[in-house]
Amino acid sequence: MFQMEKHNVQDFEEPGENLKHKIEDEDDADKLLCGYGACTPRWLQGFHNAKCLLLVLGICAFIQSFVVNAIFPVGLSTLERRFKMTSTHTGIISSWYDFAVLLVVFPVCHWGNNGHKGRWIGWGGVIMALGSLICALPHWMVDIYHPDGNSLANQTDFGQCVNRDDPECAGKPHSSWLNPYFWMFILGQTLHGVGSTPLFSIGTTYMDENVSQKASPVYLAIHAVLTSFGPVIGVFAGGFLLNLYDDFDRVDRIPMERSDPRWVGAWWVGFIISAISALLIAFPILGFARELPEAQRHRAKDVNQCHIANGDVNAKAPRDLTKLPACVWKILSNPTFLVCIFVGIFESIIINGFAAFMPKILETLLSTNPTLASYLSSVVIFAAATGVMVGGTIIRQLKLQVGGMLKMIIVCHFFALIFTTGLLSHCPQREFVGINLGYEDLTIEKSHDFSIASKCNSDCHCKMEWNPVCDRNTGHMYYSACHAGCTAMTKNQGATEWSGCGCLTSNNTFHNLIHGIKEHPEVLNQGYCHQDCGYREYILMVTLFVTVVASFASGIPTQQIMLRVVPFDQRTLALGVNWTFVRLLGFIPGGILFGVIIDTACLEWGESCGKATSCLVYDPFKLSWTITGLAIVCKLLSILATIIGYMTYRPSDLDNAGSIQTVDSHCHTALHLVVNDDRLPEQAIIHASYGHM
Repeated sequence: MFQMEKHNVQDFEEPGENLKHKIEDEDDADKLLCGYGACTPRWLQGFHNAKCLLLVLGICAFIQSFVVNAIFPVGLSTLERRFKMTSTHTGIISSWYDFAVLLVVFPVCHWGNNGHKGRWIGWGGVIMALGSLICALPHWMVDIYHPDGNSLANQTDFGQCVNRDDPECAGKPHSSWLNPYFWMFILGQTLHGVGSTPLFSIGTTYMDENVSQKASPVYLAIHAVLTSFGPVIGVFAGGFLLNLYDDFDRVDRIPMERSDPRWVGAWWVGFIISAISALLIAFPILGFARELPEAQRHRAKDVNQCHIANGDVNAKAPRDLTKLPACVWKILSNPTFLVCIFVGIFESIIINGFAAFMPKILETLLSTNPTLASYLSSVVIFAAATGVMVGGTIIRQLKLQVGGMLKMIIVCHFFALIFTTGLLSHCPQREFVGINLGYEDLTIEKSHDFSIASKCNSDCHCKMEWNPVCDRNTGHMYYSACHAGCTAMTKNQGATEWSGCGCLTSNNTFHNLIHGIKEHPEVLNQGYCHQDCGYREYILMVTLFVTVVASFASGIPTQQIMLRVVPFDQRTLALGVNWTFVRLLGFIPGGILFGVIIDTACLEWGESCGKATSCLVYDPFKLSWTITGLAIVCKLLSILATIIGYMTYRPSDLDNAGSIQTVDSHCHTALHLVVNDDRLPEQAIIHASYGHM
């Protein structure tokens, strides 16, 4: 009886201690004010809540993804043409952002976790704005764009078949590693990476620790949706800006039509918009306190789902740098967390490669132009936004904990694996005479090395300038009007037409004999021929949409697992460890690997003074099979890693009477996804208290 009375006294003393801590927390809350220094007006405190924090962090992430995942990818083809770079160059530029993140992620996570997270994120936005400004500077550093390589004032040379002198090569830029504009973009991407690192490492834990554990998946899913809206808006804005002439601010008259394959759009305007926007959103982020007033209340209700390898949920992140390696090793000894790293690596290889080159990939597989390809890319990005929202909603509605989320990841990747094969449905190869089609028009040969030089254009002294023309009657295209042997140019209702084409006569003779077609007017039209893909275009876009939805639906559970299986105070460091490996082994190789893959599918390289520049014609068959094979391998490895993670997950709550023992903790069947709520109900608290008696 005496012992029972003792237990009852403790039960009544504990609320008294909690009341004491509550009073202390209320005193601390007085210091958690929104503002700048001593300027903390009362009206501003109405915005000091989780919803406003989600809004400003979401807008900042929107701007980051707008410039890094939309403005850059949409303009890659334009940058290659404008600054004489290859896809390998632009692939390195795209991946350099991740390399910059890799360099600073550990210092940012270490000092940022112990410092003021809002200020770290805000100043990161300022650095990001500077990076966007530097990326726009090459527009004013380079000379005004002349598509003919010389003055447009020469109105007698339209690129026709004529006896002309060989062009001068002195002082012309080439696609080399010494290209100064290449290094300007590298510097800009470095600042983009450095500036956005606090947002996606510290920012994730900053949001997670200020909301309840149950609401966290939805908040982070909404944050991811706002992030994905950046590329959606960005590809439309980028496509619109590419319809504006590059030097519209420096010329009085636009020298070519939009349909001209040599057209270069205003790629730089998007960077200016990003720089101004990032600077403006940084200011409100700097006004938030270290944590929100309600953070302590949410933290008291959290359920311990930490892996048994890191069973001490109260373990602190080391402040001493000498103890950091031991803490990192402890985190890496957590098999479930390690599995999340491997899944992130395999997925980031695909995601970064597609994110960087999606417009170019769709341009090749669907045989369309860069502007339309950028618009089609927005459908894929909308699928990504749908996927993350679906993932967050499923976790909340089914009340999934770690075991259930691991099963959900397996299911998502399985569906993505099946629909990835839709990439094999692509448009037929465009027929370029002298590149994949002989001048005798016998058949397309992918392995045959054709030459754009022929007897019919041997007296034309053609310049190696890419300016394709189309024979609409046969669907054949030529490298340029000069290489088709054309001697006269006319304007017909705003469209450029070429006549007197010697190669067209020779080519049509063979074509008509083989296909039994009557003679037709020998006229070529400027630009690409229209390619009718039929049902293939719809199959590719639908399957790609489903693949992206399934892939991104697994992103939120993966993120939640990483936040739950490590001690609370070590989450920022754990995310830093994850970002380090994912960037080093996933994002960086992914962009470069896709750039190399795309270059290997090149059929014809541009040439300037005997040196290769950017690719002009790609082989869609080779490109689709290569990227599909890579995607399938990465998906299979992700599924295998997740299965291993599920089998090795051992939550520490099995020995903790104060935590809910979920179905996932004991049941390792493949079908049971529904688990108990991650919120401690009153009855669970009562039973936990009596369990200690």
